[in-house]
Amino acid sequence: MSIQTGLEVLKAKVALLPLRPGVYRMLDKDGKVLYVGKAKSLKKRVTSYTHFEKLPVRLQRMVAQVADLVVVETASEAEAFLLENELIKKYKPFYNILLKDDKSFPYIMLSDFHQTGFERVSKYRGARSDKADYFGPYASGDAVGESLDIMQKVFGLRTCTDTNFANRSRPCLLYQIKRCTGPCVALISKKDYAKQVQAAKDFLNGKSADIQKELLQRMKEKSDAMEYEAAMALRDKIAALNKMQSYADGLLSASIDADFIALAREGQTFAIQVFFFRHGQNGGTHRVFLNNLEEDASFVLSSFIGQFYDDVSIPHEIILSEEIKDKKSIEEALSSKSGHIVKITSNVRGIRQKMLDRAKVNAKESLVRYGQETGLQSQMLQELAKLMNLPKIETVEVYDNSHIQGTSSVGVCIAADEKGFKKSNYRRFNIQQAQTNDDFDMMREVLKRRLKRGIAENNLPDAFIIDGGIGQLTSVRQIMQEMDVFVPTLGVAKGVDRNAGNEKLYLLDSNTPIILDHDSPLLHFIQRLRDESHRFAIGSHRIKRGHNMLKNALDEIEGIGAFRRKKLIEHFGSPRAVADAGLPELMQVEGISENIAKKVYTFFHK
Repeated sequence: MSIQTGLEVLKAKVALLPLRPGVYRMLDKDGKVLYVGKAKSLKKRVTSYTHFEKLPVRLQRMVAQVADLVVVETASEAEAFLLENELIKKYKPFYNILLKDDKSFPYIMLSDFHQTGFERVSKYRGARSDKADYFGPYASGDAVGESLDIMQKVFGLRTCTDTNFANRSRPCLLYQIKRCTGPCVALISKKDYAKQVQAAKDFLNGKSADIQKELLQRMKEKSDAMEYEAAMALRDKIAALNKMQSYADGLLSASIDADFIALAREGQTFAIQVFFFRHGQNGGTHRVFLNNLEEDASFVLSSFIGQFYDDVSIPHEIILSEEIKDKKSIEEALSSKSGHIVKITSNVRGIRQKMLDRAKVNAKESLVRYGQETGLQSQMLQELAKLMNLPKIETVEVYDNSHIQGTSSVGVCIAADEKGFKKSNYRRFNIQQAQTNDDFDMMREVLKRRLKRGIAENNLPDAFIIDGGIGQLTSVRQIMQEMDVFVPTLGVAKGVDRNAGNEKLYLLDSNTPIILDHDSPLLHFIQRLRDESHRFAIGSHRIKRGHNMLKNALDEIEGIGAFRRKKLIEHFGSPRAVADAGLPELMQVEGISENIAKKVYTFFHK
């Protein structure tokens, strides 16, 4: 395509567009979505793209690829905002601002999926169901862990799975250390347990003052009655609640339900820092970096908010470091999505201003550190490119295998670029040969599959690094010759006594080793890449080995043949889930009688 062709396509479409709000998609000649945007007026917004000289360079490139335009009218700007983010999530257009970390935030979940009458408290990630109550988000698993630890001390709610709960005959250790009230063996009534659950929910909803007041009153009563041990237990609960409140930096009493979002910019790189505060409790912080953006802060923040709150629960307040232009329509959209009024503001005072200032400082400092780290990473990639006689390396992939005497064999790929490890590009390859301890064969299979997919999708990296020397490189060379493709490859062979620091490096087209000084920064960088591939390979192998052990264990159970094994795994999703299942759950599987279910349950719960 050409700039002139793209402009002609857009000008022809503009003549047919309405002055109403909606969403537009720009497509290339193959029908692939290049960009998704929303507009208060479709006609005016698309017209702006025909003023080519005023567009950022990134969008000028996009216009040169446009072959078609598809629009959807909406009833309001708010509806357009929601539809835009839905389509961005679906198509992931190259020219949109995209949140590429795909982070799933943890929540505290209170659930009773099997209707035991005793709700379970646990950490949860993933899609939320209407059958449970969720509190959060929290920025990390550690933040959830701290809250759960305190909640166990104060409220004594169960954390065990429904399967364990249904099959206990005596209370576990958590009951002995006073972190559970023992509902599994009826040491607390459903009515009293329900009161504890409601108190926990009230606390997570910001009603801690009432709970503390009640605990203080009960402590006084126990003390007056000279029941000092009970009074001390209540005192410890109050202390635990005070500790949890201290995490809120003084915000708890204000019952603030808000996220503080600050933005810092250096050139075309943005750092966005989010502080979570829900019902006055501190859920931690999260940061995102966005690169190569020429748009202004308002546009970047609006795009971030739309995608960020697609999966994250929405607070009553969103407090920003910058004003955004389409604030009202975003407020309306988020209010509609959350079911409560959402206010977006950047004009705050008092404790809110204090927290926003802190978020701003964190955003600026994280941007400085990010620049230093990416600068070093970029420098190391340049040094690696020189070593491999390449003009540049933007992305490198590292390959390794793991197995035990040819069993549970797995190959892995890790990836890195100037920002660090690209975990979204990590891949596991289940070795398809039934059993082999030939590392060369494994490497050939893994690379053949990777190259085949890379050719089809046109996404091969600039370079490969493999764990191995001349023999492994010979295998790589053969595969590339067979497939008529070439990716520069570096082999890392272990040195004397297989010690780190004595590695020999080999290029694909040479058998002459390259030996770097043991304290060379480039050697340390290559070792770090190699060690990450080792870590990922060993972890992947352990998962596969555990899966295979459980799968094979099913064959040892009398009455379990190929058909029943298949039905069990299909029903529960994995051998591990079969092993964890209770008798009632096992009996629900097609072909599993009560007698067979007892054999399966007994086998895994000896």
